[in-house]
Amino acid sequence: MNKIVGLDIGENSVKMAYFVGRELKRTAKLELPDAMVSGGRILSMDAMADFLRDAAKGSGIPLTNAALVVPASEVFTRAVTVPAMTEQQLFYNLPYEFRDFLTEEKSKYFFDYAVRRIVNDETGHPKEMELFACAILKTTVEGYRAMLHRAGFKLKVLTPAECAYAAVLAFAEERDDTLRESCIVALGHSSSHLYIYHGREFDSHREIDIGSAALDALIAEDQSVDIHVARGYRQKNYNGVLEADYARDIYARLAVEVVKAVNFYNYNNRDRELTDVYFCGGDNIGALVHAMEENTKLRVRPAAELLAQEMRPADEPWMYLGAIGAVGEGMRGEEK
Repeated sequence: MNKIVGLDIGENSVKMAYFVGRELKRTAKLELPDAMVSGGRILSMDAMADFLRDAAKGSGIPLTNAALVVPASEVFTRAVTVPAMTEQQLFYNLPYEFRDFLTEEKSKYFFDYAVRRIVNDETGHPKEMELFACAILKTTVEGYRAMLHRAGFKLKVLTPAECAYAAVLAFAEERDDTLRESCIVALGHSSSHLYIYHGREFDSHREIDIGSAALDALIAEDQSVDIHVARGYRQKNYNGVLEADYARDIYARLAVEVVKAVNFYNYNNRDRELTDVYFCGGDNIGALVHAMEENTKLRVRPAAELLAQEMRPADEPWMYLGAIGAVGEGMRGEEK
């Protein structure tokens, strides 16, 4: 799997990161037409496949192996602790850990897991297994596989966002083994997602009902323009819209939600202290970073810090953390 393209499909854009080995060769961010994705779900797999094929060719990205980030709406994830057992026993019992979440018969799902640690008893024999597990409908996997095949790609990696960002943190840990607590905030269109990690181990996820669409609507009203024009105003900070009071209010509200989640984590983990926040996704995030620094005591760190030089995009590295992480998850799988 020497050549691979990481794909992160959002509600209004697609991010691509093309790797040869561990070296990032090319990136591309392309805006999606309206009504392509809603609530994280692709509305037409065929239309998306055609878009991806044309977008890749137009951006000089080869149609090769693909690593795709699965949105939270399409996969169930859980951190679970189970008695020590064999792999066969684990795959038999794993569906029961998701019994309160599944909407279909368990036979319609794929289940997978990663072992975080083995807990031994006082005699040194395995007692418990701490796992990060996931469940996804087989039809969903086959839908993504068919979509990418139509686009000209070959699906090699399908990973939840929690694992994609964990892979990015694993890269950072290779260079800095003092990495402890961190928070990654992925800015989205209709909502944003916050992921908290202890080292590179995923701890918790929270969806925040604030995204760029809310700001676009306020810009459109204030500037008396169409919503699509308003999006361009936001991306370029035309007429200083990102310094307007309503923009500051949006950013302050997001900052409050991030602080709430961080404080809750710190309260429940008295032996740890989460202070570092990394933002990814979102155009022109400078104003948001400034608002976070004004409204919180958290340290807002550049996303580029998490990436080795050979993996770092020259422009807007924060846009590609998900896509790079999907490739990284594939690399970690090969190493294992």
